[in-house]
Amino acid sequence: MKMLKTIGLIAVSASLITSCASLRPTKEITEGFRVYDIKGASSLSDVSRSLKTALQENSDKTIFSNNIPPHPLPEKPNRFQVVNPFANSNMGALLAAQGSAMRIPKCEGSPFTGMTQDDFDGSENTTFFVCLQPYTEGYHMDVYYTFTKVSGGFTPEALGKSLAQSAFGDSSQFIPRTIADLEKAVKSTGASINLVEAYP
Repeated sequence: MKMLKTIGLIAVSASLITSCASLRPTKEITEGFRVYDIKGASSLSDVSRSLKTALQENSDKTIFSNNIPPHPLPEKPNRFQVVNPFANSNMGALLAAQGSAMRIPKCEGSPFTGMTQDDFDGSENTTFFVCLQPYTEGYHMDVYYTFTKVSGGFTPEALGKSLAQSAFGDSSQFIPRTIADLEKAVKSTGASINLVEAYP
């Protein structure tokens, strides 16, 4: 019996030692994107309206921008870019010195953009950026997302969050669901949608 207790204590100690690294405060940011080609949509307003509904159903906070489409329409669609708004500035230098940088997506000339943000207990944050890029044969839909997770630490709250994440997973599991709902939203307008580019 004493031998079993000793083995149990050794196993628990080994488990604690190996998990020490995971208890250190850590912030991790993950980016991803999808670019789709849309053809056969009845109108820009139909597609943007469906996308608005899908984004609202999958997020707590949404911001939309509706602009005038470019004229004339380009033969090839533009593609989103991720830019640093503070590049070559004092603020940019300060952020770089602290080991961080701000990156935001941008769709030049897009008539529709949608942005969402979801916070989960302050330890996880998911953002989505969606824009439509019209061209002579249809639209491109660019979807850019980020997932930020803060983990580790020895406070009771941090330990509770780590335990919940190990048992149930983190909120990044909702990213594929949102992407699937955006695809369904486009299809609901009668348009065809095909994946052109993706990461990861």
